[in-house]
Amino acid sequence: MDRPYGFKHELDPDLFTLDRIESLFRRAPEGKAGLQFADDARDRPAGFHPTPTQLQGSLETDLQARKLHLHLHDLTEWAPEYRDAQWQVLEAAGVAPAEKRFHDQVVIRVFSPDVPVALHGDGETQLDCGLAGRNTWHVYTPSGLSQEEQENLLRGGQFVPWREMELFETFDLHAGDGFAAPPRWPHWIEHPGPDPAVSFEVGFFTAEDVRERKVWDVNWLIRKARLRPVPPGEVRARDERKQKAFDLIATVTRKGREFKGV
Repeated sequence: MDRPYGFKHELDPDLFTLDRIESLFRRAPEGKAGLQFADDARDRPAGFHPTPTQLQGSLETDLQARKLHLHLHDLTEWAPEYRDAQWQVLEAAGVAPAEKRFHDQVVIRVFSPDVPVALHGDGETQLDCGLAGRNTWHVYTPSGLSQEEQENLLRGGQFVPWREMELFETFDLHAGDGFAAPPRWPHWIEHPGPDPAVSFEVGFFTAEDVRERKVWDVNWLIRKARLRPVPPGEVRARDERKQKAFDLIATVTRKGREFKGV
């Protein structure tokens, strides 16, 4: 995948009703569910941290009363009925079953009507499916992020200050619509309309994503040494040396060992 594209899906809507999602939220294992106040704008202030909150009454009522973002993570680990949904999304998006994937992520998100998600980038390939309401993604090319922002993306720098950029495309997801994006394409999201927005996300790293990530991660270390690293894709031999350096560091630190040799 070299650029975002849309697709259609046929996920079972009964798996994504607000009543069912509320039940999942209440029985989720520790650390697998969260409820927080949603962003106020497409730009997060410096030093911003999401504010968690508790569900007040039913999910449906609370979503209308307050500006909220609910998220359920790693669903296939504790709600196996979503495993088929994961495979349906991969098939609908045209992802080859034999393609090697790393760090699979399966997430349900619910947003109150009319709340945004501020400008940010994701380090992994993402497949996002609309199930209710509207999830409107405004997507820009990776050149909209600076080299240093790319290096910081998986080190607490996912959200970036707003800037004017040339829009690549807007994907307005209604129920039945899907959207696929490679890593590192900045975007912000709207949820227009009177209804809460429900989406089902399948994220993962491809082998190519991993190789690129290794270069960005080593570049982050090089910049910490007050040097100016060369971004991935410009000098193949340098990329290969950085990938080997990542593997060596992973062996020593025991972090990222699952990517060794990729």
